[in-house]
Amino acid sequence: MKRAFLILYILVAVLGVSCSSKHKKLLESNDQDAKFEAAMKAYERKDYFHATQLFENLLLYSRGREKAELVNLYYGKSLLGGGDYYSAAYQFESFVKWFPYSKYAEEALFQAAYCKYLESPEYSLDQTLTKQAIDNFQTYIDKYPKSDKVEQANKFMDELREKLIKKDYTNAYNYYKTEAYQAAQTSLKNFLNNYPDATQYREDAMYYIVLAGYEFAEKSVESKQKERYEIVLMDYERYQVVFSNMTDKTKSEKLEGIYNNVKKKLETINTTSNKDN
Repeated sequence: MKRAFLILYILVAVLGVSCSSKHKKLLESNDQDAKFEAAMKAYERKDYFHATQLFENLLLYSRGREKAELVNLYYGKSLLGGGDYYSAAYQFESFVKWFPYSKYAEEALFQAAYCKYLESPEYSLDQTLTKQAIDNFQTYIDKYPKSDKVEQANKFMDELREKLIKKDYTNAYNYYKTEAYQAAQTSLKNFLNNYPDATQYREDAMYYIVLAGYEFAEKSVESKQKERYEIVLMDYERYQVVFSNMTDKTKSEKLEGIYNNVKKKLETINTTSNKDN
């Protein structure tokens, strides 16, 4: 048994050296047709490492030649297959610039957006790539509205937008958690304006707007309290209109308590103001 394994190991090693030697010779060869054929075969068997090396080697020799478009396209596809999404996105974007009228330009534009979609990080991190991916998919849809990939592009865009929505809501809520109440009130209102279709966060956003506004008013100087308490009442009333059938008892009691406190404080402020006059 040990001998059989040893023989198998030797055979694998020999084959590996042989393949490596053959690949090296191809890279150093001036036979560009043989190199292209080997690159395509490597790509087709999902050997993206060798395919990437061969297509990269062919880039210089293919300029201005018949296979230039295919070499550039499959170089990008090999990078994508190998998981180098950043380089692949750059290559596909370059393809669109270099070959704008190519029959492969549509595919390259979609793949550029897709690479950025794959590179888009979780919502808590910087979302620059997420925004770029959305812009790229939108460009693709605008340019190829009848493409069979439009539905898929929209699906990816929805996923990417969800990250932006979650990040913006979390950032706004974190102002409340850290007791930066004025910033929380402003950020949550901006969030609702920016994402009117973000229904999954609307109730919580409107709830914390009331709470943040109340805390902000409580900590304000006396000359500003009346105006800020009145804003709390308006925000509370908006919440009640939208969520009149609220089932969360804890939230309901919290808001009712704030509402009653604010009404009393405004009565006191108005009474004091009338006496002074």
